Amino acid sequence: MISLARLRVAAALVAAIGLGWVAWQTVHAGSDIPSQNGTSQTQLSGGSANDKRIDGKSWSLDYDTATLSPDGSLAEISNVHDGVILRDGKPYMRMTAKHVSANLSYNDFVVSGPVSFVEIGGQRRQLDTDEAHYSGNDHILRLDHATTIRAGGMTFHVANAVVNFTTGDTKLGRVTGTL
Repeated sequence: MISLARLRVAAALVAAIGLGWVAWQTVHAGSDIPSQNGTSQTQLSGGSANDKRIDGKSWSLDYDTATLSPDGSLAEISNVHDGVILRDGKPYMRMTAKHVSANLSYNDFVVSGPVSFVEIGGQRRQLDTDEAHYSGNDHILRLDHATTIRAGGMTFHVANAVVNFTTGDTKLGRVTGTL
């Protein structure tokens, strides 16, 4: 007959092998699952992108296509047909653009291609240019390229313009055309 000491040694050996197997499986759990590719971008067709400040929504853009970075902080947006920039939480200016590069981490965007901004209330100014930069943190729209402004039946061209959405002030660069 098998002695009690041999039975205990065999039981300890089986327990050690079992614990070793459990430890091996725990350490290697999930190693057979392929890792996710961290460089894949997200493609979107038709939708709306927007960003917020601490005090509320800052802007929104309705678009045809968009590509988001893997972490979702950057967006390349094409054919913006109904963009809205807000002032004090209310729509202040509408925007259409060929292309927008938005940085959602910094709450700003750069607009390129044919770009048009139309004031919703007040003077109903329209600003047309080929590039603009909107900083959502300080609510400033910078039009560093030649800009055509239409307001009150007048049309004039300026070298650049800056619109402060907080105060409503507009600073115009050198007039490059006639009134």
